[in-house]
Amino acid sequence: MTAIGVLGPVRAVRDGTPVDLGAPRQRAVLARLVAGGGHVVSVDRLVDDLWAGDPPPRARAALQVYVSNLRRVLEPDRRARTPARVLVTVAPGYALRLPTTHVDAWRFEAALRSATPDAAPGPIAALAVLDAALACWGADAPYAEFGGQPWADREGERLAQLRAGAVEQRAGLLLELDRPHEVVRDLDPHVREHPLRERAAMLLAVALYRLGRQADALDVLRAVRATLAEQLGIDPSRALRALETDLLRQSPRLEPAVPGPPVRSATGPLPVAADPGPPSAATGPGPHQVWGRTAELTRLRAAADRAARSGLGICWLGAEAGAGKSTLVRQLAGALADTGWRTAVGTCPPVAGAPPAWAWREVVAATRRFLPPEEPGDRNLCPLPGPDGPDATRGGHDEFHLCQALAAHVTRLTGHGPLLLVVEDVHHADGATLRVLRHLAAALTGTPVLVVVTYRPDEVTDDVAAARAALAGVPAVEVTLGGLDAEAVTALLRRHGVHDAALLRAVRERSAGNPLFAIELAGLVAAEGPAAVDGVPAGIGHLLARRLARLPADARTVLRHAAVCGMEVDVDLLLAVDGGPEEPVLAGLEAAVAAGLLVEPVPGRVRFAHALMRDVLYHGLPLLRRTRLHARVLAVLREQRRDDVAMLGRHALAAPAPSAGGVRRPARAEVTVGHPAASG
Repeated sequence: MTAIGVLGPVRAVRDGTPVDLGAPRQRAVLARLVAGGGHVVSVDRLVDDLWAGDPPPRARAALQVYVSNLRRVLEPDRRARTPARVLVTVAPGYALRLPTTHVDAWRFEAALRSATPDAAPGPIAALAVLDAALACWGADAPYAEFGGQPWADREGERLAQLRAGAVEQRAGLLLELDRPHEVVRDLDPHVREHPLRERAAMLLAVALYRLGRQADALDVLRAVRATLAEQLGIDPSRALRALETDLLRQSPRLEPAVPGPPVRSATGPLPVAADPGPPSAATGPGPHQVWGRTAELTRLRAAADRAARSGLGICWLGAEAGAGKSTLVRQLAGALADTGWRTAVGTCPPVAGAPPAWAWREVVAATRRFLPPEEPGDRNLCPLPGPDGPDATRGGHDEFHLCQALAAHVTRLTGHGPLLLVVEDVHHADGATLRVLRHLAAALTGTPVLVVVTYRPDEVTDDVAAARAALAGVPAVEVTLGGLDAEAVTALLRRHGVHDAALLRAVRERSAGNPLFAIELAGLVAAEGPAAVDGVPAGIGHLLARRLARLPADARTVLRHAAVCGMEVDVDLLLAVDGGPEEPVLAGLEAAVAAGLLVEPVPGRVRFAHALMRDVLYHGLPLLRRTRLHARVLAVLREQRRDDVAMLGRHALAAPAPSAGGVRRPARAEVTVGHPAASG
C-alpha cells in the first residue's frame, strides 16, 4: 500500500516504509499531482508551475525523468513495460491514481464532506468524522517546503481555510452537545490566530458565556469589532451585533437546548450558526429528501409497526455509496416520531484505531437524553472494551457487562415508547460492535425495538456475513436501494439548478439514479458549463476507483476490456478479446456483477451499472494501452461481426494509426466492410 502526505512536508510511505522521493523539484511533481485532486494535470501546466513560468529548454525532458523516477520508487514491484498504476499517463499529462484514503489531503476533504448535515446522522457522528479529518494534519502548513511557489501557496491557503472551517464546525457541534469547556480550549488559540473570522469569535463567546464568563465573552466580540474596523474599515456582521446584544441581556437563547426525543434539534442551540443542520425527527425531512423512496419507506414503517406489536425486529438497509441510506433513515425517524418513537444513531467509523464498539457508545450517549435528569445511568454502560480488547486482569468481562447493561438500559427506555436504534455503515464494524448487536438481538426479544443496520453490499466483511447468519432467527427485513426513478432524479436536479431537458436526460443516464452522483454531476455542470456533463467529478472518481481497487485483478482486467468495448458488451466478445482461458474472464465478470459494477440485462451480455464507472475505467487506461485494446477489439470484430458497421468504425477510429508499411486498412474502409450500401 502506498500512502502520500502533503499536510506538512511532502512524504510517501509504502507498506509502512518511508519512500525517498528524491530532489526538491521531483518531490514537487508528486505534490503538484496531489494538488490536482486526482484529475489530469497537463504537461504544460506542470512545467509552468514547477519552473514558476520560466522553464529551461529541456524542461519537458526533465519532467519525464522526474515522473520515471517517481514511478520507480512508488511502484518498485512493477514489471518492465507494464503500465503504471499510481502515477499514470493520461493525455494531455499525468494524474495520480490512489484511493482517497491513501492521500492525507484527499482524505481530509472527503471526511469534511462526510461531516455535512446531509451525510452525518447527528452531532455525535459528525463530531467523530471531524476528529478523523483534523487528525490528518501535522504541525506544519500544507506543502510547507514549496512555500513561495504560487501553486503551492494557493493550494495551501485553500486547505488552511477548510481546516479553519472544520475547527469551527467542530466547535459548533460541541456547543450543541453542551461541552463549552472543550470549545474554549480549542477556539481560544484559533481566534487569536484568525482574528478576522467572526464565526469563530461568536462560538467562543457563547462558550465563555455558558461557563459564567460573560465579561470575557463580550471582550472577544469587542476585539473582533476593533480588528475589523482597524484592518478592513468595516463594521461587524448583523449576526455578531445580535449576539453582542444577547450577551448584554443574558438572553435565554444562549443557553443549551433542552434535551428531547428528536435525533437532532431543529434549530440548534446557537442562534448564530451558519449551517442549519439536518431536519429533526420532529420536523421531518425537507421536501428534497422524500422523492423516489416511497416503497422502501413503507416497508420500513411496516417493520416498525411489527416491532411495536411483536417485539424486536431488524432491517438490513443496503445500497452503494451515495444512494441515500442515511437520508432514508432520517425519513423513517421523522415519520415514526409522530407515533411516539424515539431514535438513537451510532456510526461505525471508517478510521483505523477507533475504540471498539464505537457505534454503541454513540447510541448510549444519544439515549441518555431520553432519561429524566434526576435518573442516574447504569455505571456498567461506561466500561467499554479497551483498544486492545479485554485484558486478563479483568477476565474479559467488560464487554459482557456492557451488553447486559445496554440491554437493560434499552428495555427501560421502551417503557416510555418504542425505540428506533440505527447502526450506520456496519461494513466498517469491528468485532465488538457485531458481538453487541448479536447480544442485544437475543436479549431484547419481545421488546418494542427496531434496529436498522445500514451497509454497502460490496464492502461487507466476513465478520458481518457471520453476524447476519447468527441473527437469522430474528424477524428481519432486507431493503436494497437502487437508483431513483426518472421523475425523482429530475426533481432533485431541478433543485440543484439543472433545468435544460437534454442536460436532465444526460445526468439521469450517467448517474443511473444515484442521488449523490446526480448532485455531483449537477455541480460540475453548474461550475464548468453544459459540456462538463460528460466528465467525472473528482469526488465520484475517487469513490469509484476505491470500489474498483477492492476487486480481484482478473475482474479489473476484464472490466477494462469491457470499458473499451462500450457500455454494453457480449460476453463472447470479451472472451475473444482476452484470448486466454475462459474461467478467469467469467470469474472476473461474476465478481463485478456481485459488486454492483455490472448488470446482466440478458443472458450472455453485461452492461455497466453507471456510465461514470465505464468512464473512470476507460480514461484511466494510458492512451497507448487503450488504443491497442481498440485494435484488439477491431481484430475480433473483423472475424466475428463484419456486419456491425458502427462498432467496426468506432474501434477503427480509436485504434492506432497505421504505419507506412502497416497492414491495417484506413478507418473509412472499416466502416464500409461487409455493408455494400455504405459504399454506395
